[in-house]
Amino acid sequence: MIRRLRWKFVTILMAVISLFLVIILTTMYYTNKMGYEQRSMGMLQMALQDSREPRRDPRFSGGETGGETAPEPRPDQDRQSAGPPAQDRFPVLVAEQDGEGNVRILLNRIYQLDEDDVGSLIRQASQQNRRGGILTRQSLRFLLDPDFPDGSVRYAFADISQEQYALRWQIIYSFIIGFLALAAFLAVSVWLSRWATRPTEEAWQAQQQFVSDASHELKTPLTVILANISLLKQSPGITDRDDCMRIDHIDSEASRMKLLTESLLTLARSDGSSRKKTEDFTPLDFSYLVESCVSTFEPVAFEMGKSICSHIAEKLTVNGSEAKLRQLADILLDNGCKYSRDKSCIQVNVKQEGSEAVFSVTTEGPPLRPEELKQLFRRFYRADPSRGKVEGFGLGLSIAQAVCAEHKGKITASTDGVGANTFTVRLPLCRRDSDLK
Repeated sequence: MIRRLRWKFVTILMAVISLFLVIILTTMYYTNKMGYEQRSMGMLQMALQDSREPRRDPRFSGGETGGETAPEPRPDQDRQSAGPPAQDRFPVLVAEQDGEGNVRILLNRIYQLDEDDVGSLIRQASQQNRRGGILTRQSLRFLLDPDFPDGSVRYAFADISQEQYALRWQIIYSFIIGFLALAAFLAVSVWLSRWATRPTEEAWQAQQQFVSDASHELKTPLTVILANISLLKQSPGITDRDDCMRIDHIDSEASRMKLLTESLLTLARSDGSSRKKTEDFTPLDFSYLVESCVSTFEPVAFEMGKSICSHIAEKLTVNGSEAKLRQLADILLDNGCKYSRDKSCIQVNVKQEGSEAVFSVTTEGPPLRPEELKQLFRRFYRADPSRGKVEGFGLGLSIAQAVCAEHKGKITASTDGVGANTFTVRLPLCRRDSDLK
């Protein structure tokens, strides 16, 4: 239980930390992506705006007199004090398409492209029916300006390969940072879980030690009481009927108390079984063990007006304790006899599924409700009284679950919702048997 509590603590803490890491890294990624996009769009807008400036002949500029003037200064001379234009610092391409579909390159600082290549880019951009977008295959972002009176449209393209490269490496770095951060937080979480659950673990161990000691100490006086009751029953001096009935009641209640203390002692020992070594486990024929338990309970079922039908595969070997596995089978068969419908047949099956031995007991009776299925294996839980008054303490299935856990197995309860309830035990087979099929 303490181990499950620790892992639950670690799982919750890691889930919260993972959520925060995902939010932080995703926010950083999209912030950088939006920054790159805004910068790129800004450069495209500047390129289109610069392309709108009047273009004069570099050789002549004349008025009405047609006089010759000096050549216009070059743009780099005009803007020498202000630095190079934005499109000179940024890989952009500006092209114009007139109303007849002719393409003219106004500025190209990306590739050595001719009008046909640029025309292909313009066709791909126009197919998106948007003023801006991305040509994924060419790693280009485009922006168009259709506001020209002559019907021409100007397109600006920006190379975003470096942007995509930076974002791609940011994703890789984010995964690396996230993995390392989660590994560090996992180590811290495990340490914190041990520190946080230490008082609970100490209290749990003290409680289990008390239950174990109390149960062990109660066994001796109960054994003495039962022995003296047996002697009283054989005594010829007690002939009064009322006295005999009182002795029988004492014998019955003392026997129940002894059974309860033994069950509590079994559970107390099983709670610490995860720390115990299992060198005493030996390979045993689980098929034969279940078959012998069925033979023991057949007379019991017959006296109750019921029968047991068994289908047991032969020679399925598991590694475990014969006494505990026999106790497991006895608990399920005893429950089957107690809680099955009168004149019904209790189905017992043992078969191999993969590397597991599957032992199931199916009984006919009122179907178990979903809330009952969740609580059946809780200690001292008793089913709905409407199912019949059956003596017991509600510890049998808890013991069965503890035995399965000790043998690295699993026990489950299910119902068909009509009239059949099934308890299924799965135990790992010995390696040599599991490799046969």
